[in-house]
This record gives sequence, structure tokens and C-alpha cells, in this order.
Amino acid sequence: MSQSLWYHLTDRAKFKLDPKFTPADNAISIEDRSGRAGLYLGSSVERWVNGYGYWRPFVVELEVDPSVAKDPGVRGRWGGEMFVPASSFSKLSIVRVVPIDAHAREIYGSPGWIEDALGYEFDTGDPLPPGHYPYRGYRYRGPDVRSMSGVEAARLKKQLRQVKRT
Repeated sequence: MSQSLWYHLTDRAKFKLDPKFTPADNAISIEDRSGRAGLYLGSSVERWVNGYGYWRPFVVELEVDPSVAKDPGVRGRWGGEMFVPASSFSKLSIVRVVPIDAHAREIYGSPGWIEDALGYEFDTGDPLPPGHYPYRGYRYRGPDVRSMSGVEAARLKKQLRQVKRT
């Protein structure tokens, strides 16, 4: 069965599929799954950021076996998100973890949300280049966040905090 790409936003630089992790359900849902081990996945990072104001510095890209939707405890939500209980983690595999602005550059060809607000590139610190779509065809070549130094990951978290304060 073919895999599909889903996303999870996190502030954990050393992200892993932790079978003991119990996320808070901070969205409107029919059933509150707070306190249950698992993970929330979405098909659109943009919807989480712009639609719900759910900001995290890192995007986890996961290949998901579509059969997971039929597993016990897997539930869809209003915004297209899906809760996957830890018992179904065997049907998920992490592709990579990237800075949220790297994801935005790849998908939209324009500066990411955080760097656009700060006015400088997240990775170089250089002022944003003039032009409407300076990153067309961009592919992030930097390190997977899980292998970044603690200093580098902390810098990306700090950039997000700066934007959230404004």
C-alpha cells in the first residue's frame, strides 16, 4: 500500500515517536483525547499555523500507511487532522525534521512565517532578499533538526519566541 506524507509540529528538537507521549488536545474536537498516548498529524502545516495559530519551530514529516485510518483509536478532526494512538506508531515513519521556515520555503517558494516577520533568513541571518518569490524551487539542504547542535536548535526556538512576542 502506498504511503502518504503527513506533518506534526513540535518544539522538541530531538523528536522521536515516543509511545509514552501524551499530547494535550488544544483544538476543538468532538472527543477530547488528552491524556492518551499518541500523536496529532495534519496534512497541512499552513492550516495549523495560519488557521489555528499553532506555532512550533520544527516540522516533522512522516510517511503514514493509509491503513492506519482504520486502526482502533485513530480519529479524524474538523481541520483534517488525525490523532494516531501510540499503538499504531508501527505504521508511521519519520522522513525528516526541518525548521518550519524551511518547510514554508519549499512549499510556497517564499520566506517562511518566522523569517518574514523578523525580516531576515532563518539559516543565514542575512536580510531577506527583495522580490516576491526568492525561493522558487528551494529544497532544504541543512541538517535534520534531530542532528543539529543544541545551540542551533535553541536559536530557531528563540526566533519563534521573538515573533510570538510581537
